[in-house]
Amino acid sequence: MSLVALLTVLSIGVCSCQYHHNSHKPNQPDRDDTLAKSDMVMAFVVFRHGDRTPDQGELNKFPNFKLEKNAFFPFGKKALTNRGKERASRVGQYLRDRYDGLISRLYLPEEVHIQTTDYARTKMSVLVALSSLYPPLAMQRWNPRLNWQPIPYDTPLRDDDSLLHFNNCPAYEQLKNKLYDLPEVQSHLQASKGLFEILTEKTGYNFTIPEEIFMLDNLFQALNNVDIPTPQWAQKIMPNIKEMTKLEYLVMFYTDELKRISAGGILADVVNATKAKIAGDNDQPKLFIYSAHEDNVASLLAASKVFVPHQPKYGSTVSLELWRNRVTGKYGFMVVYAAEIGRTPVVLPVAGCGGGMLCDYNTFLDLTKDFVLPHSEYKMHCNIS
Repeated sequence: MSLVALLTVLSIGVCSCQYHHNSHKPNQPDRDDTLAKSDMVMAFVVFRHGDRTPDQGELNKFPNFKLEKNAFFPFGKKALTNRGKERASRVGQYLRDRYDGLISRLYLPEEVHIQTTDYARTKMSVLVALSSLYPPLAMQRWNPRLNWQPIPYDTPLRDDDSLLHFNNCPAYEQLKNKLYDLPEVQSHLQASKGLFEILTEKTGYNFTIPEEIFMLDNLFQALNNVDIPTPQWAQKIMPNIKEMTKLEYLVMFYTDELKRISAGGILADVVNATKAKIAGDNDQPKLFIYSAHEDNVASLLAASKVFVPHQPKYGSTVSLELWRNRVTGKYGFMVVYAAEIGRTPVVLPVAGCGGGMLCDYNTFLDLTKDFVLPHSEYKMHCNIS
């Protein structure tokens, strides 16, 4: 769908930005003969951290707001809340339910690769998720009074991590911001001029671009996480605020280069690991877990050609799974999205791949080849020319 068409949909307020639960379900393989004859071989999972408190950048979007001194006690700013820990635990249980059998119930280091961004909330989220994914069995139970075992994870440096493209990649921000200048985007923004004026008056911050309104939307959500209600004036115009958030998610991944920068690192991991596995390298991990942010969930959906513009919720989880047909020996990918953890996930057909649950391996690689970005080339793409 073109940018003009999507903006038209946004402008009349009927964008279907939720993933409905009437698609093929992973736990019902009889709906697809190919899947019934196939086995899962590997899976790559990206999930958004649990519910959190606001960060300072979001608070700066509402200088008129009078915040109580200990509003975020004992968590602090930009921190995982108890509700967020509960949600992360459900992510871990979801991963156990879905990948039980692919991975052992024992924690076997060679089976799983675990990575987080360098944020406390993503590290804490994965620690909680892992406690549900790997409750210790008898031979790994080291404390009879504690149903937990330590499991390590990797965290790249912030400046090197492609999962943090939204704050360490100047070229990404520059390319995205250029889209605001397109005539069709400017037309939409002009039509929303009243919203920018209301928000500027009410908050005390001068709003000029959709990204800033998206951050205000995030602020209201994060305040709700510590039971601070959204102001009445904001509740009345929340549909308009959400519309601007959708517009921001539309421009985030609109070009091939934006997809390449934002999701290319994960796709490079997918390509390298699956090619090695298919070639006979049985030392590859079976499960790759990335504890990250909503932009990372959205970017993998976009690069996999299944994205409808929306902000992924706390705990939302997208999986790119490699399956092998037992009859033909052929491989294929399946995209599975748990838009709201605790509800049934959906299989999202890859655009350009025939509409089935599984997308042929080589076809998927061909459809996404322009988005793959080796980690060694990330910084080069992030330089502003």
